[in-house]
Amino acid sequence: MKTVKIIFSAAVMLALASCSNNEPVQQVSKEIPREKFIEQIKQNETKMHASAQLDPNLGMLSVKAYSDFAKMFPEDSLTPDFLFKAGEIATACQQYSQAMIYYTGITEKYPDFKLAPESLYLQANLLDNFLNDDVKAKIVYEKVIAKYPTLPYAEDAKAAIQNLGKSDEELIKEFEKKNKGK
Repeated sequence: MKTVKIIFSAAVMLALASCSNNEPVQQVSKEIPREKFIEQIKQNETKMHASAQLDPNLGMLSVKAYSDFAKMFPEDSLTPDFLFKAGEIATACQQYSQAMIYYTGITEKYPDFKLAPESLYLQANLLDNFLNDDVKAKIVYEKVIAKYPTLPYAEDAKAAIQNLGKSDEELIKEFEKKNKGK
């Protein structure tokens, strides 16, 4: 029985290590202790920090490890932080829809998390700049303004709303016009 558990644990760890951004998420055994997840996450983070440039495969492997941890331990104090890191790395790997899922998870499940305001703003930013959905971006920017009116994100959201739908050329002309008046 002990051998079966060892083989099963090894198989699960191998599944964690063979992450691909196009494959469905694999089920993770509840038998893997929290410490094993954290150990794998720390190893991935060490490898990522050792390089000047993000390796997309390692990045997505890390995203999967963070996501699996969050699924296994949703009440753990590390979960919202890991979801935020998953969102950052998914964004860096140009997996914008996936990043939206992580940031949305934070704002919905962990509204008191210290990075919840930033997570909400980043959702709007992703919609605006990468997913090209100005309508949804405006709605989320307005949520930022309403929910966090005293934070710098509210000012950034107001400015972003004014620039929604404008081309780079229009923004440059407005900037030049504004600077001529100074």
